[in-house]
Amino acid sequence: MRKILLFLSFCILISCKNEKSSNLYSYNLKATGSVKSFTLDSDVRYNAFYLYTFKDDKGKEYLSFLNYRTNQILFYDLKTTDFLFKLDLDSEGPNGIVQASGFYIKDFDNIYMSSYAYSGLIRVDTSSHIVQKIPYGTTDKGYNVVPSYTPSLHPYIPPIIIDGKIYITQQNAVQFSPATKTPLSVAIDTVQKKCEGLPLTYGILTDEELRANDTGFSRIFNGEDFVYSFYVNEDIIIASVDHSKVRRIKVKSKYIESPTGIQERSEQGPKLNLELARYGDLVYDPYREVYYRFVYPKTSLEDNIRWWGKSVYGRKLFSVIILNKEFEIIGETLFPEAIYNSYVFFVHKDGLYISRDYQMLYGQSEDYMTFELFNLVEGDV
Repeated sequence: MRKILLFLSFCILISCKNEKSSNLYSYNLKATGSVKSFTLDSDVRYNAFYLYTFKDDKGKEYLSFLNYRTNQILFYDLKTTDFLFKLDLDSEGPNGIVQASGFYIKDFDNIYMSSYAYSGLIRVDTSSHIVQKIPYGTTDKGYNVVPSYTPSLHPYIPPIIIDGKIYITQQNAVQFSPATKTPLSVAIDTVQKKCEGLPLTYGILTDEELRANDTGFSRIFNGEDFVYSFYVNEDIIIASVDHSKVRRIKVKSKYIESPTGIQERSEQGPKLNLELARYGDLVYDPYREVYYRFVYPKTSLEDNIRWWGKSVYGRKLFSVIILNKEFEIIGETLFPEAIYNSYVFFVHKDGLYISRDYQMLYGQSEDYMTFELFNLVEGDV
């Protein structure tokens, strides 16, 4: 009798646990129909990988966008979408950055540029003057920082500034350093002019994942920990500020069995790479205390389109996993195909804005950048 009671208690415990897990999986992202549209100049060619929102000291909100072909940063009023002004960066002379390769803006006092001509970050002010040059250098363990860091929205790897140190990411460049010796992030002390390699390396990936030729990831800081989302791994990696404490959490999409396939470098490469199953960028929503992880199920693309250079418009098919602050999956929303540019988004107190500029099938104009607002809701949509 006692054994029967124990067995029944165990069954009830398992049932409650499953019910709790089932109840957690109950949130979705719902389209509101509210759209923000930002006008682009005729000399701007669409590439929104370098786009950020921020506030000034009075609370006014802005959207900033780098037109890297002309070394210009465009500023818009985020609320009204009105164009405000351009910041023209010099190419030559004492304040010249030559050619911008990426940028990040925290506020008007912290505008950081990367350049093809300089191995480091360049901080500029709103009069286009160079305020500070931050060289990458060599770490205390002899690792030479790869000069290809380009702060961007996709992959989502803006620099993180903590106590006078700037944390930047590193690419897996086997021609310079083996995966097990290449840190995912390095910390640059802007006061002491020293560079520190953090202990978490690309050795965290399996041999199979390394052979996929896709070691890309996104990285965020949630105020306490760094969070990494690799494109070829369903796990996310949570690391302490100094990266001495690391844990992995499985965040599996219901639309992907496993990230598969090897990135191709052939004539058909661009098309094939946009068809592969992959995970994507992960971002934090501090207003709702949730995380959004973009997911790319395997898909098929049209053969009558030349796919070179089309990756700026995102993937045809994607979903977004929603995680609570304990990194538990509480929902996953599958989006309609060929409407949204899943690589371009921003989090706002109103909700999550995702670009509507897929542009591959319906010939949308490149004269605008458009974003639709999605609300986090409980239940089906």
